[in-house]
Amino acid sequence: MVTTRGRAAVWERAFGRQVTEYVALVYALVLVWGLGDVVSTYFAYAAVGTPAAESNPWIQVLLSIHPLALLALKAAVVLYAGVVLLACRETVKQAPGWRIWLSAVVVVGVFVVVNNLLVGLVALA
Repeated sequence: MVTTRGRAAVWERAFGRQVTEYVALVYALVLVWGLGDVVSTYFAYAAVGTPAAESNPWIQVLLSIHPLALLALKAAVVLYAGVVLLACRETVKQAPGWRIWLSAVVVVGVFVVVNNLLVGLVALA
C-alpha cells in the first residue's frame, strides 16, 4: 500500500514542490466549475423541471435545446481553461495576487454549486 508520504514524493518529482499549490488550485477550479457546476445545474433543472430557474440566459438556451449541450459546452470550456492555466503556469505565477485570484474563482464556483443545490432542494420541498 502506498503511503501519503510516498504519493507526495511522486507528486513533487513530477511537478516540483512550489508548483503543487498552483496545480492543486487549477485542479480545484476544474473540479468545482466542471463537475460540481454541471451536476448541480442538472439537479436544479431536474427538480424544477424547466430551465426557467437558471439565471444565465446562455445556459437556459442550452438546457432548452438539449441538456447534453450544457455538458459538452462546460466540459470544453473547463478543459480548455485548465490546460491553458497549466501551460501558462509561469506567466500566471508572475502576476501579483495570482493565489487570491485562483482561490476566489474556486470560492465563487462553490457558491454557484451551493446556489444550484438550494434551488433544487427548494423546488423539491
